[in-house]
Amino acid sequence: MVAVLRGVVDTSVVIELFDRGNTVLLEDILNRYGGLYVPWIVLYEYLYGHKYLGRGVEKRKRAVEKLGQIVWVTQDILAKAMEIDVELHRKGEAIPFSDILVAATAITLKAELITLDRRYYTRIPELKMYVPKPSRKPQAKNK
Repeated sequence: MVAVLRGVVDTSVVIELFDRGNTVLLEDILNRYGGLYVPWIVLYEYLYGHKYLGRGVEKRKRAVEKLGQIVWVTQDILAKAMEIDVELHRKGEAIPFSDILVAATAITLKAELITLDRRYYTRIPELKMYVPKPSRKPQAKNK
């Protein structure tokens, strides 16, 4: 039996896919993973940016929901987030709470985190990450 690889997307990936229209990245992700998950905080961050700029969010929300299953916080994700947050603070390596929630979601789901910005995530040793190689054939979208 072959295990199906699952991926959790972060906000950098969602922006690259939907705002920059990177179809090469989308194809890469869809070919690599059998299931995709979008933490609620990623959906929030993405929509917040557009709402703040006075742009509509309904179509964007539906597009992200089609990309993968929205994952809401559970007790297990909350416990893992607290563990990560406390450990990083003790080491003096605190990172944004939204990144902690994304990492905790990936770890709890036993999935790989898909990110284009690994700067903070590298501080979390148990996190499995996939950082796609830069490949650009972006088509401007959603302006």
